[in-house]
Amino acid sequence: MALLLGVDVGTTNCKAGVFDESGRMVRFCKSSTVTHHDADGAAWYDPEQMWQGIAQIIRNATADLPEGERIDAVSVASMGEAGVPVDRHNQPLYPIISWFDPRSMPQADQIERVIGRERAFRITGLDIGPIFSVPKIMWLRSNEPEVFRRTARWLCITDLVYLKLAGVHATDYSIASRTMAFDITRGQWSEEILGPLELDASLFPEPVPAGSLVGCITAEAAGATGLLEGTPVVAGGHDHLCGSLASGILLGRRVFDSSGTSESIHTLVEPGSELLSAQQGFRIGRYVDPRFLYVAGGIVSSGVCVDWALGISGGEMSYRDAMCAAAGAAPGSRGLLFLPHMRGSGAPHWDPRSRGAILGLTPSHTRAEIMRSVIEGLCFEVRIILEAMSELVEDEVDGLTVMGGGASSSFWQQTKADITGLPVEVPDVSEATAMGAAMLAGIGIGVYTDTRNASTRTYRSKHTYQPRSENRLAYDQLYSAYREFYPAVADLSHRLSHVVTSNGCPGPEGV
Repeated sequence: MALLLGVDVGTTNCKAGVFDESGRMVRFCKSSTVTHHDADGAAWYDPEQMWQGIAQIIRNATADLPEGERIDAVSVASMGEAGVPVDRHNQPLYPIISWFDPRSMPQADQIERVIGRERAFRITGLDIGPIFSVPKIMWLRSNEPEVFRRTARWLCITDLVYLKLAGVHATDYSIASRTMAFDITRGQWSEEILGPLELDASLFPEPVPAGSLVGCITAEAAGATGLLEGTPVVAGGHDHLCGSLASGILLGRRVFDSSGTSESIHTLVEPGSELLSAQQGFRIGRYVDPRFLYVAGGIVSSGVCVDWALGISGGEMSYRDAMCAAAGAAPGSRGLLFLPHMRGSGAPHWDPRSRGAILGLTPSHTRAEIMRSVIEGLCFEVRIILEAMSELVEDEVDGLTVMGGGASSSFWQQTKADITGLPVEVPDVSEATAMGAAMLAGIGIGVYTDTRNASTRTYRSKHTYQPRSENRLAYDQLYSAYREFYPAVADLSHRLSHVVTSNGCPGPEGV
């Protein structure tokens, strides 16, 4: 069997997994993604530090393979939006600006004035916001003019790794779709967006479909990673989309829910619909199978909310113990509602200035009930996204497929099934994003004929949570109130955000 290497560069961890063509993981290694912060809320990664970490986990994951075996191809998945400028000698000029860094909010406002929200959405499938590459580049132009003057390319994380591995400039359609510079219908950089903003398409690498061969491991990369020189390097894609590929999204009418630091929820549609004719709160882009568009919403701070709830316990409870305690509390948490907008709101109400909130708190509420309300709030938010998504794509859904850290909690996923009324399936794969990248590596060298063939040959189900009718009435009543939560507090959140930032304190991290 072929051995395929998938690299996953995430917000929290960098991972490398070796998979055989049946989808069985035979080697794995990970390390923490080191994020740097300053007092103003800026967040960044050191390019060389990140590359050295990636090279080391590749070396560790591929060491001691059985005699005569080798990695046949490698591909890369990564977080979206984060990016770095490099000069004409391919040297980074500035730290990698993280996807959630809020510094380019003024530039996002400028894009809205110059391009307009409807026009930008019609071309890019994106609602204008500070996380994307174009406002980040504009921020560099305004605040680091010498860096901008020397910039030859803007590279997202996958693109930087392709450069380090194969010495090439390339990006795939799914990562390009997160720049706000990409025409997702035409599959090319948009002069209609870039021209009025006085940016040049040459700043961006060549876009190619995921699963395309982009180059081969160079001698220098071989020395750093332990891979053999000449090993094929294949275009991967956005981490959530690679994860959904490995989680069987192509094997039925499913919605994929990637539950990690953030929670990305998407479904697939064929191009040619009227999806881009009007904004309806979702972001749309090219999937890692270029035959499809994805329609995505999400919860910007899903795992962040859970970590916060654990933190207020003073570190006295482990994640497992906290979930067990929450499971023991009554459904509805005795009237608590939690709004999970700690880093702003995602679809269908994109609002980077929204904030988290708890409603209904009394002196008698326990830590277990607060934790349960956090999980219930996250699940109510999923239901809002699913209902709005269903109206947009006009298609029935068989169920949810959930991957990521949140999928490990049976309480969380059972609550999600109870609140949404849909079966929730957890695939039998521990590292879906790395596996999705490995599947694309296999497509690139002909191990699989296409993404559906790769899915059929590798997908296995681990557990399915069915909705429980006994909790449905209580949750429906709470959901009716939850739907009114954000509209009721949005204006107050905006006023608080203005008060904090106008006094020189860091505001919400944005979406």
